[in-house]
Parts: sequence; structure tokens; C-alpha cells
Amino acid sequence: MRSLPGLPRNLLALLISTQVLPVFAQEAAKTEPSSPEPPAAAASAPVVRSMEKVVITGEAIGVRQTRANVKITAADLDYYPPGVSADKVLERVSGIQMGSSNAFGGDGFESTINMRGFAKDSIGFSIDGVPNGRTTLGGGSVPTRYFDSSNLAGVDVSQSAGVIGSPSHQALAGHVNYLTQDPERRFAARAEAAAGSADFGRVYARIDSGEFVPGLTSYLSLSKEQWKVSYVEDPAGKNGREHLDFKAVAKLDNGTVIKLRSGYNDKKEESGTNIVTLRQFNTDPKNDGYTDRWTGTASIDRNYRELKGNPRKDVLSYVDVDMPLAASLKLNTKVYYHTQSGIGKETGVGTGGFPGMDGNANSIYFRANEYDLDRRGVLAELARKHSDLIDWRLGAWYEQANRRQMRNWYPVLDEATGPAYSSVASFTSEDKRWDNRITMGYVANRSSFMDGRLKFDYGVTYLDNDVSYVAPIHDSRTTATFPNGRRNFVNEAKVDSGVLPKVGALYALTDKTEVFAGYAKNAASVTDATLEGGSAATLAAAAKVNKMDTANAFDLGLRHKGETYALGVQAFVIDSKETVAADIVNTLQSENVDQGRRIHGMELTYSGRVGDAWRLYGAYTYQKGEYKLSDVDANGNPARGFIRNGAELVGIAPHNLFVEATWRPLDDLKLALNGRYVSSRAGYYANPRVANSGVDERLPAYTLLGLNTSYSFSRVSFGLNVENLTDKKYISGIAPELMTSPSTVGRYFIGAPRTVVLWTKVEL
Repeated sequence: MRSLPGLPRNLLALLISTQVLPVFAQEAAKTEPSSPEPPAAAASAPVVRSMEKVVITGEAIGVRQTRANVKITAADLDYYPPGVSADKVLERVSGIQMGSSNAFGGDGFESTINMRGFAKDSIGFSIDGVPNGRTTLGGGSVPTRYFDSSNLAGVDVSQSAGVIGSPSHQALAGHVNYLTQDPERRFAARAEAAAGSADFGRVYARIDSGEFVPGLTSYLSLSKEQWKVSYVEDPAGKNGREHLDFKAVAKLDNGTVIKLRSGYNDKKEESGTNIVTLRQFNTDPKNDGYTDRWTGTASIDRNYRELKGNPRKDVLSYVDVDMPLAASLKLNTKVYYHTQSGIGKETGVGTGGFPGMDGNANSIYFRANEYDLDRRGVLAELARKHSDLIDWRLGAWYEQANRRQMRNWYPVLDEATGPAYSSVASFTSEDKRWDNRITMGYVANRSSFMDGRLKFDYGVTYLDNDVSYVAPIHDSRTTATFPNGRRNFVNEAKVDSGVLPKVGALYALTDKTEVFAGYAKNAASVTDATLEGGSAATLAAAAKVNKMDTANAFDLGLRHKGETYALGVQAFVIDSKETVAADIVNTLQSENVDQGRRIHGMELTYSGRVGDAWRLYGAYTYQKGEYKLSDVDANGNPARGFIRNGAELVGIAPHNLFVEATWRPLDDLKLALNGRYVSSRAGYYANPRVANSGVDERLPAYTLLGLNTSYSFSRVSFGLNVENLTDKKYISGIAPELMTSPSTVGRYFIGAPRTVVLWTKVEL
């Protein structure tokens, strides 16, 4: 293999994996994780100039971390086309099961992420250490909307435990931190273009200012995308995304570093994906029940695809200040502000039983769940290293979020020609408001012994949550009980986590082999759904949530770093106690159910090379989980809800495998073939308390193959990506409401068919 610019030959033996990437506007040595954990071996990596090639280390297995940890690097991102969702790359991580109706991932309703037996509403997410907010269905915050994936530097995934002090509303299973690139220190420009299946198109441009005044750099990027629903022939409507990212970094003479980043995202979803029953899928895997031609017949046109979807606008901005106060004493503060507005679109006919509808079965009404979110917060951390035994951190987080959801109905103006609708609502059937305040404090320390061969990370966290729910209009279907307008449903919760201990230990058996073990008690704040589910006309009558969801997570693992490969294996056990909102049969109301789960499993990650030209990568997960309920009869059937005690976790596959083989006959030419296997998993469970509620369902296993290739010369690169090479028909995930709903049919997402994307990148 050719020697690498700026890299001594005697350092090559310490490096793992022949991942070779073109790097733009990025210094690998200066990519800083926003968590307090110091980066692993990459901390001493050489400076990488634009378009140079570098062999990188096998960070994927989390070397020198005291807890389960996987890192996705810029080299891993290089395997995907421009515009890929950052969630898609999580398929490379052991412990994570990812599915989407979009071949390259999504940022909304159609994508599912599971980590160690938990869905994405129990996984913590952050961007550069700034908390994402909750990802729950119905106005939730999806992290991949807040940055352009072409500006992503990497992803830090901590399964089960998470770093002490990681801010999150919902990190029962672990934490995912997306790291954005810093600006280049010289003037630079980059452009990208891509086109492919399902009318996919993308253009992207970025300008780096360089150091235009001493210590100050910045970049601005703009991108625009479009696509259609891929599994349907000639679907109605198109979807689009317009995105802007700005980031500036100022380095002052006293060592202070100030970062300002802002991301604007406008998702124009005008062509929705639907969910199907297993019977519907088996009958026709290309039909999701939506219609794609306007007929003038209300009973058909109420399912017109262009009246569906979930458009959103988001702005997330933050200021991050890292300041030295004294010798080895540092203060880091982050202040952020996030706004979101959007709608969840649906339709109904005039005989829906809601006041304000005209009672005409030939009239179509457009229904808009209109969401508004305003979220702001501050984080602060003091840190100082006194010695190998005392290396402490002390921090706090405060956030206030206000969310409103209104369900308005608008008559379609002309049912014969459709689908335009009135700008004036005919009536409002829901008006719901949540005020949520969360406070967290933590203290942590690191102690090292035996010249750093033995290391402990330990500390405690405390989480406090104060949230209220007010619904001037709770639900129009409760008119029989509240004939005067369903007014003034309320609820509130004032809960805390108590002391949450976390400890991780690492021991280096040799300079190439290490073992680690960890324990963490995690907690999650109260969800909007559980507060709504216990609401009533008065606080005295409300079923208040009096405790947080909690989980006890244990890890034990071994890592080995050879001359040409890296291998990590880790076992885990998680026990949780949760409160979930379960729908009440034949109503739009819900009730809270105490529900827990127990999951155990093993994860394996391998990264290595064979000769100079081949690289192999693999991530495998085995997991087994079941629901643990206390309020059940002799048969394990619940008094409320529909999940049975001991039942297998819905949507969680016991076996997940991702493998990839890469061939690089030349530094500038790459060919890679990958495969992903997801085993059979539990789907719908029949409701034991409801007659004729169906039969239990199980979703079939599937295997997907993918191909990607790229070639670079001078400052231009070209690539081809193919997902689902064999055009496999499969179900990609479980609709979120199935986790709590006793609906009489199971509902699932259709997976994306074969998808081809051609792309090019130009750097100046």
C-alpha cells in the first residue's frame, strides 16, 4: 500500500481498517464529540487536508470506553449517497434495528429505530450534545431534521447507559449523539448533486469562509431535495425538503472556543405513506390503501394520497461556549432554542359524527392536526482534573417546552375536481396544550490506576419533571359525557427520578485487549400521551402520573485490537418499569397502564482488512425480550391494555445482522456489497379482553442486499448506490401506535423496493 502523506510508516501498525476516504473541510484531529467523554484513539490522528487519503482507526468498537459504545465515523458516512438520512447509517451499529419506507431513511412517521428492545421514543438523541426533545408520534422532534447529513462528522452511540450527564427526556435504552462538522480554516466550496428512483433529486452547496478574521471561521450550506413514495406505482403528489445550515467557530486568545450553529428545515410532505395490515400486504405489497387518482367519489377520494402527509418546519439554534477558568478548570455552557410548526394530514366524510360536518356522505373534509412547539434550554458543566484519581465533572440542565395541538377540519371546496380545501376551518375537535419543564443535575468522576490500565467512570444523576396538560377541547367524541363542548380536561405531574447511579469500569488485559463492565439506572420524563391518558374534567378526578419510567441497564464486554482488525463483543441485560397510554376500545381516549420489560442479549462488532485491497465489517445482535406486567389474571392477561405478561416484545427481531465487504483496488476506486438480515418478529397481539379482536401475528424475516461504488479524481467524485438489490418485498416496521393500541388489526410499514441513486461531488 502506498505511504500516506504526513503519516509515519511506524504508525501504521497502530491503525486498524483500510477505510480510505476523501475528506472535505474537516480536520479529523479536531472533530470533537459533544459528550464529555474524550475521543478514543482518534485524538492523536494526523491532520487531514481536503481530498487527502488517510487510514483511520477502528473506533467502531469503542476502544478505551468504560461502557458499551459504537462510533460511526466520516469514513462510514462515505458509504452512503448525498442526502441519506443520518438514521440510515445506524444500521451499522450492533444493538440497533432500523426500518423505513424510504430506502435511505426518513425523518418522520415512516421510520422506526429500536435499540436493545426499545423503540425510538425511549432512546435519547442529541445534536452536538444539545438535547433533541421527545421523538413521540404527533408533534415529536426528529433529530435528523436539524442538520444536513452532508455536514455530519460522525455519530456517537452509547447503548444502555449513555455518558453521565447526557441530556435527554427519554434515554431508557441509551443515547445517540450526532456530531456536525466544524468550518474549514481555509476558504473552500463544495457542491453535490444526486438523482435516482422514485423521482429522487438533490442539490447541495456549501461555502466555507476560511479564517476571515483571526480565530473566526464559518460555513453556510443550502440543499433541496424531492422524492415520491417508492413502493407505489405513479403515486399522487411529491415530497420535498429545503434545508439551511450555518455554523461559526471563534477561537479566542485565552483558549475560549465559541460555536454558533443554526439549522432550518422545511419538509414539504405532500404525498403520504400509509400503514397496512399483514393480510393487505400479503395480498398486494404495492398497495397501501391510499388512492392516487381523484375520482369525484367521496368514499374513494377520502383516501387520496395528496391529502395525506406530515409537513414540518423546524429551526434549531445553539451557542456553545468552552472556556478555561483557571489551571485545568473548564466551563462549558450551551444555550439553545427550537421551534417547530407543522400538520398531520388526514381526511373524513361529512357523516363522521363531528359537530360542524354537514352530514352529507358525499362531502369530504380535510383534517389537520396542527402542531406548534417552542423549546428552549441551557446546559452548564464545570470540569477539572486534579490527579489520576480525581477528574471530576459537575453539571446541570434546564429546559422549558410548550406544545400545542389543534385538530381542525376544513371542507374540500369541490369534491368533483378536488383536492383544494377551504382556508377557514369548519370546526375544531381538539385543542390540547402541554407545558413541560425538566431539570437535571449530575456529578461524575474518573479514576485511573495502574498507569491507566484500570479506569473507573462513576457518578449520579437527578432528573426532575414538572408538566401540565390543559385541553379546552379534549376530544369531540366525548359529547355524550360532556355535552357542553368537552371543555377543560386537565392533568399534571410533578415527579423526580431520585438518585440515578452510573458506573463503568475498564481494564486493559494487554495493550491490545480490554474488558469493560457498566451499570446505569436511567429515567425518562413523563410523555404527553400518558398525561393526556389520565386527564379528566378536574385535577381531583385526573389519574396523575406519580413516577418516571426507569430502566436498570447492565453491560459486560471485551474488545480486541489486532494489527489488521478490531473485534468487540458485549452482553447486556435491561429491566424497565414504564407507564404507557393504551387506547380504550371504540373511543379516541386512552388509559395509563403500568408495563415493564426485560431484555437480554449479545452484540458483536468486527472491522478488519484482508490484504491491502479488502475490508470486512460486520455487526450482529441477538436479543430476547418480554413484557413484565403485575396486574394480570392467572393466564397473564392484563386488567387494562392488551399486552400479555411474558409476551415477546412487539416489533423487536431476536436476530439482526449487517455485513459489508469493500474492495479498493485503487485508492480512488471503491466497490462495496452489503447485506442486512432481520429475523421474524412479533407483530399484532389479539386483545384478550375483546371478543373477535383477531389472532396473534408474526412478521416474516427478510434479507436485503445493497451495492455502492465510487470513484474520485482530482476534486471530483462519482458514485452509484443501490438499495434492496433483489427487490425484496418486506415489512420494514411496526406503526408506533401498535405499542399501546388494542386496535382490531395490526398495522405495519411497507419496505422500500429496489432503489438506485447516482451522485457526484465537486470540491473547490
